[in-house]
Amino acid sequence: MLARQIAVGFGIALIFPMLIYYGVAAFYPRPQFETMVTVVARVAPPNATAEQRQEAEDLRHKREEQQKAYNATARDFARAMVMVTTPLGVIAILLGAYISLQAIGTGLIFGGIFSVAWGYYGYWNYLDDKVRFVSLLAGFAILLFVGYRMTSGARATTNSAQT
Repeated sequence: MLARQIAVGFGIALIFPMLIYYGVAAFYPRPQFETMVTVVARVAPPNATAEQRQEAEDLRHKREEQQKAYNATARDFARAMVMVTTPLGVIAILLGAYISLQAIGTGLIFGGIFSVAWGYYGYWNYLDDKVRFVSLLAGFAILLFVGYRMTSGARATTNSAQT
């Protein structure tokens, strides 16, 4: 029975973040590097003519522009991911704390943690340090709240069973 509970919790923890990711990707297409950056920049050979050097320079500029466009699209997708994964992850953590079925509650808590982490992972480089700090502080506070709620609920159940 315990193995089944672990399997259910583990499955929820893995599938929930993937569900969110592909849900966002279904409505907000993720950028594909191979389709957005198509120019292969070449280095002109040492004995290249002025025309060959100019062609190599033009290709380098065109690739840089495509790379910038890809980076901007990737940043927008990462922003969309963090805007969806964070609230859904926090909701999953809070729901997991209040669901009495341990396998499902634990799976939702871990799934929520993984979802928030995955969302922030893609957008972390774009965030200001103050936003990072406040985000981590909020996440830490939520986990403390959930941990306290779960521990105090277990203590109350144990105390009432002993009397």
